[in-house]
Amino acid sequence: MQVQVSENSGLAGGGDCHYDLIVVGSGMGGLTVASLMAQLRGKRVLVLERHFKPGGFTHTFKRQQFHWDVGLHYVGQMGEGNSTRQVFDLMTQQNVQWNRMPEPFERFIYPEMTFDLYGDPQRFQADLVAKFPQEKRAIQRYFRDLPKVAAALFLRNLRLNGNWFFQLGSYLGQWWSGIDLNLTTQQYLDRYFTNPQLKALLVSQWGDYGLPPALSPFAVHATVVLHYLNGGYYPVGGARAIAQSVQAIVEKLGGQFLVNREVMQIIVENGRAVGVQVRKVNAPAENEETYYAPVIVSDAGAANTYLKLIPSDYPIPFRESLRQFVQTHSSITNVTLYLGLSKDPRMFGFRGENHWFYEGIDHNATYQKRQQWITAERVPQCYLSFPSLKDPQARAHTAEIIAFVSYDTFQAWQTQPWLHRDEEYQRLKSRISQMLIAEVERHYPGFTNLIAFRELSTPLTNEHFTAHVKGGIYGLPAVPEKFVPENAGWTKVKTPLPGLYLTGADLYMGGIVAAMMAGVTTLSCLPDGISLPQIFAIAAQRSKPVLNQ
Repeated sequence: MQVQVSENSGLAGGGDCHYDLIVVGSGMGGLTVASLMAQLRGKRVLVLERHFKPGGFTHTFKRQQFHWDVGLHYVGQMGEGNSTRQVFDLMTQQNVQWNRMPEPFERFIYPEMTFDLYGDPQRFQADLVAKFPQEKRAIQRYFRDLPKVAAALFLRNLRLNGNWFFQLGSYLGQWWSGIDLNLTTQQYLDRYFTNPQLKALLVSQWGDYGLPPALSPFAVHATVVLHYLNGGYYPVGGARAIAQSVQAIVEKLGGQFLVNREVMQIIVENGRAVGVQVRKVNAPAENEETYYAPVIVSDAGAANTYLKLIPSDYPIPFRESLRQFVQTHSSITNVTLYLGLSKDPRMFGFRGENHWFYEGIDHNATYQKRQQWITAERVPQCYLSFPSLKDPQARAHTAEIIAFVSYDTFQAWQTQPWLHRDEEYQRLKSRISQMLIAEVERHYPGFTNLIAFRELSTPLTNEHFTAHVKGGIYGLPAVPEKFVPENAGWTKVKTPLPGLYLTGADLYMGGIVAAMMAGVTTLSCLPDGISLPQIFAIAAQRSKPVLNQ
């Protein structure tokens, strides 16, 4: 079924403007919806992306002979036979292979201690107990609580978006876990642990969700820790293979991917979403297009969807409360230094593991310094990764250094165009780059001599390409307030505008797999959609090897 429109409406410059489904944004949630609705329901899908490359934070870029991923640094739960891997394989038709990271896959580095994390839950627990024997019972409890609390968060998502069966399961899940979703990570740690070093160590991965223990729900922390308990994985050939696979699937089935297309507004007729108005980015003339479909899925984030894309005169009951949330809670923003290396970093003992550097064990204080450190002497926290050591197909060695910052530091240059910002901005970027390199050099003398190329991205870069609020990297911050009942309206798949649906990180939480699961949740709510049990069953069936007849 297609919406009937007048003869005067349509695609500027000619061409077909009617589709079964329009997806706004090509992040993981949007890619999941597009691929599976095309594959399993035969839908003709249009995917619109404002960047000149599809994939959202899974796209890659190249400078000289060097390649980097911009948002995917490692992923958990990608082992053979894992249900998450099976859904991912279904979405990409098994065209993305995964390389397991070497062990240990994480190293946490503090002034007075270093801890290596192996992808083995039993070893992780045993190593903690060996280091903090007096906290053995609390450590054991922590590992028992992780799956219960993570399940409660996932079931909450189903309660908001599922049928009565999932709603009942969600309430039972929260009762089973015994932990309120409003409980912060800090409150949990203080309730059961006494050693401050142990508390710090347990939350060393907070950069994976962007909030320190005082601000993060323990359920979000538990979900991330659980995600990586069995190690980390990296896509062979880089993350670009994800969007490339989905694009090939969608276009083979009659759909289309269009890049350099910024959706400006949802078209509403007779109280229903029927299409989108689009601006062609960087087009000198005839830069407006219109596309129509009976179903529209936004992967542009809750803030963009409700505060920008839906016409302001259409009644949204929670519009002002969402606006207030956005103004109150800072976006999680970062700088990333992309390094091209002249020599193999394995000469320094690196094998592909991630390194997390912290100046102290007070993560809350570290987070508070995200604005001031740029004018200070040292970086309070940063993350070092080696994409080339994770990817067996890499042809040149690379590294990335990431640190959290405040958007306010860069706001003065917001109106200046990408690649054409003034010398003061370039000097700021140079200073930040030097500080990040110096921090790694402190721990690994001689590292600086490996660097042949460097380029820094800031929150302004993310904002330019993604339109996320202040260049946020994890969607709206997953603070406890996000999960209270009065804010449930903008974490639901079904929007108050019939025909328009939401997907992506704001439904659940940030991260590659979390966004994919948000896409799966969206599928279960669409007209002619696919239920969660169906998707997992189909994914498991198609993952089985075909036997020779």
